[in-house]
Amino acid sequence: MRFAWSIVACLLVTALAGCAIHPAPKDFSGVSTYDIVKRIRCETKQAAVETALDYLAKGKNVDAVSRATAARFVSDRRPIEEFHPKLFTGEVRTMLSAFWKTGVAYNFTLDMKETNALGTQFNLLRPFTGNKFSLGVCAGISSQRQNTRTFTVTDNVEDLVQKLSPDYCSKGLVGPNYIYPITGRIGVREMIEAFVALTLFGNLGGPQDAPKGPPTLVDALDFQTTLSGSVSPKIEFKPGGDALRLTDAALSASAQRSDDHQVVIGLAIDETAVGQVGKAREVLVGRLLTARTDNAAEREAANAVDQYLAQTVFSPVIVINQ
Repeated sequence: MRFAWSIVACLLVTALAGCAIHPAPKDFSGVSTYDIVKRIRCETKQAAVETALDYLAKGKNVDAVSRATAARFVSDRRPIEEFHPKLFTGEVRTMLSAFWKTGVAYNFTLDMKETNALGTQFNLLRPFTGNKFSLGVCAGISSQRQNTRTFTVTDNVEDLVQKLSPDYCSKGLVGPNYIYPITGRIGVREMIEAFVALTLFGNLGGPQDAPKGPPTLVDALDFQTTLSGSVSPKIEFKPGGDALRLTDAALSASAQRSDDHQVVIGLAIDETAVGQVGKAREVLVGRLLTARTDNAAEREAANAVDQYLAQTVFSPVIVINQ
């Protein structure tokens, strides 16, 4: 019976913790490091494509021909891998070209820690005339294993759109995972939209060491997941006689797995496209108002209104039929 309880306890804790000698993301999530990277790359591709197609469908400076061309990609009549700014003309081409070669860098730090503890306790009793002698004996062992995996992956928007095949991303797009977040959708699209808006309307600059350089933006995402559990089976015996006897025995086992995953995503305009960014800003700012004045304060006020009107270029149009 004692042996059976020990086996049950060990099996339960083993199932909980995995008892991995070399902790890796796949131990609990079932998703390998390669698949984690693939899913984030595919999410970035989809985010870039959706941002561009939304602009082409709803942007107020987009001509009818450009909308029709974009509609073919939206309806899958044309594979997205054929998408390119050269398919468009005028202001639309200027806008798309400014971001077409945007660089993307992902720095991963996957830290995994596993702790296991196993303990035993048993009590001995020997009755005497008028008194009793008891003895408690316990022992335990604990172990900890940790693995930190760090690496960097780089992409650019053009290669993501044109070179990541549908087969590569066919099983890579999944929804958010609130238990093991890094294996699901992590919200890249919001970052890309913020990057575009800040570049065009917020005069976004370069990194701290080169603030006048090409626009850059970095998000540092940190995901922590901790799983823990324990089992404590116990068996009791009915003592009899005067000999030293075992009265009860217990086995305790516990395990904890803690994963701390960080991914730092950076976006940067290609140096060769800086001129296109300037042209895109000129397209959006300074042409919507006809006001002209020599007063500096009035001019700044007009510029503020102008910038607000320019931002509506990327605003969605919502139609409600009643």
